[in-house]
Amino acid sequence: MTYLPVGERRRAIIDAAIEVIAKEGLASATTRRIAERAGTPRATIHYCFRDKDELTLLILARACSTMHATFTRLSPGSGFEATVRAAVAAYWQWIRDAPGLHLALLELTLWVIRNRQTVAPGGDVRATVNAPFGGDLIKDALSTAARADNLHPAVPVAELARFLIHRMDGLVLELAETRDEAACERQTHLLADALIALATP
Repeated sequence: MTYLPVGERRRAIIDAAIEVIAKEGLASATTRRIAERAGTPRATIHYCFRDKDELTLLILARACSTMHATFTRLSPGSGFEATVRAAVAAYWQWIRDAPGLHLALLELTLWVIRNRQTVAPGGDVRATVNAPFGGDLIKDALSTAARADNLHPAVPVAELARFLIHRMDGLVLELAETRDEAACERQTHLLADALIALATP
């Protein structure tokens, strides 16, 4: 087996875990299966990570870091309509760049919902999951753009951001099923048009 520094080995195992979750589901993401996918001894996972929960949290951290890299490039000063279209395009690019990661996130979201009493007791699961993964950044960008245009959206910005995220979750599943990027991209243009129409007083 080729020697890899611990940091690279950890990244490879996280990649393998994402692939297993995306293709086979969270229930199949055992340390044995992940080790097989990573091409590494099972003991390596226990060496690189405290436990499976740490590995799961690092998958979420990977999603957060890639999401921030995507959405922090938004420029709300360009106006509300342009910001809406840029936010939708950025989200779609984020999905296309890492479709397996997004399928894994959907699996992990379902896990949070099923285990809400221990993971988010008494909390709003939607907010717990979506706010860190683009919801807050999109809402802030749209709010800033609306203020810059002196626009008072007919639908609250928080609801527009929520609608955008929900539709994109659906596109993750459509892309996984059809593999038709062009058809999915057409849906993103329709989504941007709908968001702009909803916001127009």
